[in-house]
Amino acid sequence: MVFVFKTNIANQFQKEGISKLLKRYFPTCHWSFDLEDCDKVLRIESSFDVTQHVIQLMQENGYDCEELID
Repeated sequence: MVFVFKTNIANQFQKEGISKLLKRYFPTCHWSFDLEDCDKVLRIESSFDVTQHVIQLMQENGYDCEELID
């Protein structure tokens, strides 16, 4: 499944910091950021629902994060 989140990650430095945390907490997931998109989209591919964990991780590190639902 692919989970899509709206974030406020603004630059490469912030992206790299969060990527390190995502790698630590979700080592089997694949993710990507689209910082060119107006929603600063984070996409995570996972076989299990990571929504609440991702939102909590982002918020604990000072970032906004909400799931974008089709």
